[in-house]
Amino acid sequence: MALRRLIGPAAVIVCSVALIHSPAWADEHQRTPSMMHGAAKIIGGLIFEWPKTIVDATVEGPPIAGTIVGVLAGAARAVQTVVAGAVEMATAFDPFGAKSRE
Repeated sequence: MALRRLIGPAAVIVCSVALIHSPAWADEHQRTPSMMHGAAKIIGGLIFEWPKTIVDATVEGPPIAGTIVGVLAGAARAVQTVVAGAVEMATAFDPFGAKSRE
């Protein structure tokens, strides 16, 4: 009886994992670097990443230690996101059209 109740959720989990990691999904989410996506990463990293990480760590951890970990981890994630955005913008920058030549 208990096994019968587990078969439905197990089938849903197996099917969702199989569909998430399909080649079509990977191909669709593999995009070329763009200036706008890099700028969005920089703005998101500067404005949203640090407070979001502080709130997440405070809620999930002990009140004082969670806040301290959130401040440190938030600063690290913000720097990481800003650097990733700058690298993406630098990769997308093509002043002479060298990437469009074949």
